[in-house]
Amino acid sequence: MNRYLLTNSTIRPINDDTRLWRYLTFEKFAWLFEKSQLYHTRLDLLGDPFEGSLTKVYVQQRNAGQLPEYLRTGLSPERESALNKANVYSNFATCWHASAHEKEAMWKLYSTTHAGVAIVSTPPRMHAAVDLSPYGQGILGPVEYRDFDKDGMILPQSFGRRAMPGLLKRRSFEYELEVRGLIHFVNYPEILSPFSENEYLEILRKTSPKGIAVNVDLECLVEEIYISPLAPSSFEDIVKAIAKRRGMTKRVRPSTLLEEAVW
Repeated sequence: MNRYLLTNSTIRPINDDTRLWRYLTFEKFAWLFEKSQLYHTRLDLLGDPFEGSLTKVYVQQRNAGQLPEYLRTGLSPERESALNKANVYSNFATCWHASAHEKEAMWKLYSTTHAGVAIVSTPPRMHAAVDLSPYGQGILGPVEYRDFDKDGMILPQSFGRRAMPGLLKRRSFEYELEVRGLIHFVNYPEILSPFSENEYLEILRKTSPKGIAVNVDLECLVEEIYISPLAPSSFEDIVKAIAKRRGMTKRVRPSTLLEEAVW
């Protein structure tokens, strides 16, 4: 079945009722509703140079042959390191914020000043709505935040080795409370002559797609649509016009940050 496999974290669990927010610029919102496609960005293009890297404790234990049995891959440290680097070019993520409530900081981070839109979904909605054909099965789960200087690589076994590069981040990013949908896709380049490992990684970086767009049932995916509190009043009309084409006008909401205080 070409759907997300819903997985979880023992450290930061989510459930069927977890509200997932995707804060978007107006351009990205319009693209989503025009195309009915959900875009997944290649990990190395997400802006964090630590995407896909391992913790220092894990690498030290691995290189010394001291890893616990359940973390051993059977590969040499050099081979595993190369595969981990290659995975950065073959894992693609759509990033969501898990929160019961709208967050003012997220508007500032992930939307432009005057034209932001946030869509709200849930894990079951994403599982039912997102069609991962022809990429097979993906993974939907919470990011775990670790101290990359002190922590090991303890992850629920259901995450799998392939998912590891996309579901660990440094504690500096804990405020994001991120949940990711991940697709693993390898676009093996054609090699006509002998090459070094570094040369192969560079070829893979150049030939792998920068992102993957998959079909999505917007009616199923979108529970609510929120408008940035910084947007002008006329912006609501534009958002409603786009939502109307999908029969979703009634799902458009003003920002809760604009509510008046009571005394």
